[in-house]
Amino acid sequence: MYRHIFVAIDDSPTSRKALKEAISLAQIHGATLDIAHAIDENLVHVFHSKGMDTTTRNELKHVLRSNAQDCLERAAERARQAGVKVEPKLLRGHGEHSSDLIADAIRESGADLLVVGSHGRRGVRRLLLGSVAENLVRKVNISILIVRGPEPAEDDT
Repeated sequence: MYRHIFVAIDDSPTSRKALKEAISLAQIHGATLDIAHAIDENLVHVFHSKGMDTTTRNELKHVLRSNAQDCLERAAERARQAGVKVEPKLLRGHGEHSSDLIADAIRESGADLLVVGSHGRRGVRRLLLGSVAENLVRKVNISILIVRGPEPAEDDT
């Protein structure tokens, strides 16, 4: 029986599917649900070092945070409407991989189940983009439910 479920989202169709599963499990088990979205603010600094002015840098940070917060609030509202106790978490990093931010948040939360979507990328795209779900399997010591998204298109391989 799960008491504390943690779901990592990124507003993709696959993460929305993972959120739906996490909400269902939280309802079944009467569990608390942490919903997390990770952003890497270091990307803004990389652009700034390449000539982006400070005003644009600050605007980009604001957009990243605002979009992430909107994504979290929509997800939290879905959970609340389902009668689930929810805790949204915006994870902000400065160069850390998303999986490291999420793994640290899981350890701090005391969650006993992680739900995460896997985009199912293959080939070169997987090598270039990495896999948050795959990295989390190696980094956390709790049960993990990996929710698969739609099959990738031929040109995604």
